Amino acid sequence: MMIRALLGCSVILLLSGCATGPNYVRPELGADVPEQWSAQTAAAPDQASSLGDALSSESGSSDGSWRWWEAFGDPNLNDLVVEALAHNHDLDAATSRVLEAQAMLGGSKSALYPALDLGAAAARSKASSDLTSPLFSPYNNNFSVTGTVRWEADLWGKLRRGKEASTATLLASEQDRRAFAQILIANVTLTWLQVKELQLQVDLNERTVANLTEHLATVSDRYQRGLVSALDLRLVRQNLASTQAAGPSLRQELVAARRRLEILAGRYPTGSILSGLGQDESSHLISLAHRLGPVPTGLPGELLERRPDLLAAEARLHAATAGIGQAKAALYPRISLTAEGGSKTNELANLFTSPTEAWSLVSNLFMPILNRGATQAQIKAAEARAKQTVASYRSSVLQAFAEVENALDQDRHLALQENFLVDSVEQARNSLVLAEDRYARGLDNLLITLDTQRRLYSAESQFLSVQRSRCAARVSLILALGGPWSDVTNETQTASTETIPHSDSNEGADK
Repeated sequence: MMIRALLGCSVILLLSGCATGPNYVRPELGADVPEQWSAQTAAAPDQASSLGDALSSESGSSDGSWRWWEAFGDPNLNDLVVEALAHNHDLDAATSRVLEAQAMLGGSKSALYPALDLGAAAARSKASSDLTSPLFSPYNNNFSVTGTVRWEADLWGKLRRGKEASTATLLASEQDRRAFAQILIANVTLTWLQVKELQLQVDLNERTVANLTEHLATVSDRYQRGLVSALDLRLVRQNLASTQAAGPSLRQELVAARRRLEILAGRYPTGSILSGLGQDESSHLISLAHRLGPVPTGLPGELLERRPDLLAAEARLHAATAGIGQAKAALYPRISLTAEGGSKTNELANLFTSPTEAWSLVSNLFMPILNRGATQAQIKAAEARAKQTVASYRSSVLQAFAEVENALDQDRHLALQENFLVDSVEQARNSLVLAEDRYARGLDNLLITLDTQRRLYSAESQFLSVQRSRCAARVSLILALGGPWSDVTNETQTASTETIPHSDSNEGADK
């Protein structure tokens, strides 16, 4: 009997080394991935640098520890990023999803090991006097203390595939949280840039209104002296009123942007954040984009290892692949063992004495016979879910490639636009000086001066917008490349970020 038992255990352990279903392998993308970003070929050689150089140019480090937003040199932005990471409610929700996945993984792991239950019971009953002999008491006591051990042999890897799927799900939730932290930091930075630009737009509007007010006073004086017509006076007033009309809209946009920034930081949206900045503190948009270094370049395939959203999509695909094995394992027999031991007696004082000992050992075999059609349907459903996840993963990768390509193109075109606008602003300023001089000497009419004033205001406003857009494009590019946020996301969950182990050493084995 001992030999038979040992042989039976050996067979169980041998079968336990196998697992049904395919092992996960990263799928082909279904598209030819170039060795270089296509947008790089259109950029000038002096505009490109390696990704490592671009991400470490300000920190002097290439180990991915650079907090890139600090390159903007604004303590207010640095404080806002830290505050957002600590108090953003959506990020808290993402952290809770990681904790949930950790708990689910713990449950999957525990299913592989025996379960031990301890129970105690006490009962007292009275039988009917008509049914009992007068020689015996109608009262009966029952006391018991038992321990039960249950274990299911994982012959076909169902439980191990479940652990594999839970591990992949945990990794996906961690990468989702990391991706959300990256997006949060980028959104804080982009909103901060928008607040700065709108503040500059408000300042530009106020300066322009002040200049036009002075011009109106000059024209009014000349009108009083009969040197100009009433038409000139009304045209100047119309130009001033038109410029003043843009002020309320700009201020409303500025307050709305401040409220968005406060919400990201977890504050009540009062619209007062950064409102105390002076002119010098709020006006250094010029060259901010250059603080991030040259436009980064690299290999498209690097995104598969850098971007957390792609790592999360791949982890979900891994979990879906493990789900196929779980479904297939339901086709095969299940063996479970149950052992119970303890003490049962009618007298509490005799509960732990030798004669009251009781034990049992039960083995169960469960074999599905008539429900294989339903199980096959579950297998097909699991395979279909895996195919859906493959398609979603491939789509996410292509979209990520497009985001980088578009960001590279946008940065290059905005740089050219910025250069043209520098010249446009300079020419408009010089033109206004000439127009005002010629109008004062009576060589040109007022319409030319008013048109030149509008052109200058438009050029300066557009220049501010393009400066902010170029900074935003750099932020979007770093986000698209999966930039180095790892040191600032304060990851407290430490589940494995390495390759998730397969449930067996036989690739794709279907036992």
